[in-house]
Amino acid sequence: MRLITDSELASRTDLELALLFHMASQALGRTRPGSPGRQAVIASLQNISRARSVRHRQCRSPGL
Repeated sequence: MRLITDSELASRTDLELALLFHMASQALGRTRPGSPGRQAVIASLQNISRARSVRHRQCRSPGL
């Protein structure tokens, strides 16, 4: 799996982000520890998590 960048994630819907996270999680299980592919999957998962978190914070009401 190739690295999924923040700029690629910016235009994705919440559903697409959830699907990408699921797919990357499955890909993680197919990689060898320490391999470049595993590092790319882990970085992608971090990017997807960050994109989802940012959206969640933006949706919350002010003062909560």
